[in-house]
Amino acid sequence: MKPRCSGEPAPANLMPNPSQIRRSKGLLRHTLDQLLLVDLIRFAVVAVRYLWFVGVRRQLSTHDLKTGTDTPVAKHTISHNLKGLRDLAVNRSHLLVRPLSVLETLPVDARILSIGPRSEGELFNLAAHGFTLKNVTGLDLISYSPRVQLGDMHAMRFDDDAFDAVILGWVLAYSEDPARAAREVVRVTRSGGIVAVGVEYSPQSQEDIVRELGYLPGASKRIASCEEILGFFGDAVDHVYFNHVVAARDRNRVGSLCVIFSIVK
Repeated sequence: MKPRCSGEPAPANLMPNPSQIRRSKGLLRHTLDQLLLVDLIRFAVVAVRYLWFVGVRRQLSTHDLKTGTDTPVAKHTISHNLKGLRDLAVNRSHLLVRPLSVLETLPVDARILSIGPRSEGELFNLAAHGFTLKNVTGLDLISYSPRVQLGDMHAMRFDDDAFDAVILGWVLAYSEDPARAAREVVRVTRSGGIVAVGVEYSPQSQEDIVRELGYLPGASKRIASCEEILGFFGDAVDHVYFNHVVAARDRNRVGSLCVIFSIVK
């Protein structure tokens, strides 16, 4: 892509120009999607769909991680995340979705992959922030929704360069081989596309967490910094757009490490 100077007009279909989003999605669709910016409304919409698909249709399924297969998914990943499935609004996704939504490099019709969304909350949050819902795909070890495919991020059934952006919201920490997951993310993301990663920071030791829960919910090795996240992606990292770290004064409480960057290949 030819570099664009600050005084040069943006191509017509690029984010984050609100008039272009309205033109692309239609005024009514865009207005309805904007209502999903309200956490309570987004929760209500996702909750109704959850009750329909889980309570009525009985569609809740989990990905079959066959014993003996070569998968680095951390032990207890599925059982732990089933307990958190009713976090339907997924308000934490704002930390990645909001900065992602203002990157001018992404078109309004961007093909987005959300890895590990649990519910539909993150998908509807993307729609609320201007992206086109029909172009947003979820992938998880758990699914009740037709918008979320069952699968393993270490071996995805998507074509090369299938997506303009991939979000890994608090899911990379469930991998015992995050570099392998990163290679797979790079494979399915087009060159110049965007990757957004979030992981949880906790002041608790893993031993304390095991004593509290009775098991370790994530991988045996904790991801400790944004630099470590970028290291998993190696030479594929092109430009870092956003970097969120836990300030020294806040390290006595749970927080988030987030980084958004483009890739080149």
